[in-house]
Amino acid sequence: MAMTRRLLSPYLMGQRRNGLARVAQLDQHAWELVALDDATAERITDKSEQMRSMGRIYARLAERVCDAAAAGQRPLSIAGDCVSTLGVLAGLQQAGRQPQRILWLDAHGDFHTWGTTQTQYLGGMPLAMLVGRSDRRRHARDDIHALRATVGVRPYPEAQLVLSDARDLDPGEDEALAQSAIVRCDLDEVLTHLSPHESLYVHFDTDVLDARQEMPALKYHVPHGPSLADMATLFTQLRNYPLVAVSVSAWHADQDKDDQAARACLNLLQVLLPG
Repeated sequence: MAMTRRLLSPYLMGQRRNGLARVAQLDQHAWELVALDDATAERITDKSEQMRSMGRIYARLAERVCDAAAAGQRPLSIAGDCVSTLGVLAGLQQAGRQPQRILWLDAHGDFHTWGTTQTQYLGGMPLAMLVGRSDRRRHARDDIHALRATVGVRPYPEAQLVLSDARDLDPGEDEALAQSAIVRCDLDEVLTHLSPHESLYVHFDTDVLDARQEMPALKYHVPHGPSLADMATLFTQLRNYPLVAVSVSAWHADQDKDDQAARACLNLLQVLLPG
């Protein structure tokens, strides 16, 4: 069994979130902080500057993931957003360990581009970024291409990606997802799309959970989703699969009273990665 190397990136959309570092204090395992000395801004309003900041941060994450994977370790990443998956995948690719399958657990599709987004929120775009969707802002250079280039990630094949459950999709995003080769399924169908003989990278956005009472600090509460118990059941099954990496998109750490969300997440990760 591969040793797990735990990496903690206390950032949300390139902006520093020091509260997320509490994870290292709560867990019995050792965590490495992935941070840049000059990336300390807690608020960045310019989208291009946000992407430049994320590029530098997740390039550093890619370096750590590459080191871990090359040493035969399994990287576990916790960060404030799903864009961190670019860094995790880049590190695996650089180590020659690209997974044969990615499982993306999320209440949302994260499949917006500049052509479909109504909010301009970068957090709605990372899955489209991951598979290399061509995208350019009106009257602006292709900042997303620059972000991917800085991180060093190559586009991942859509047909090898399983998305569950994406129950909250926006207009335009739903059409793009339906026309893609990405497999979308409910949580109880996940295992029918995976093979125990294929290497697997699991990305877990905590807001896939319907856990308003147990985890009030989740970024988005979307009803009619899986419970903590449902996720624990899936994670119990997935720990028998050849996991090459796990990443987590976290909660609002500054709103996490009594560290409820952090503790619930760490408990789930203990189920997925025992010992």
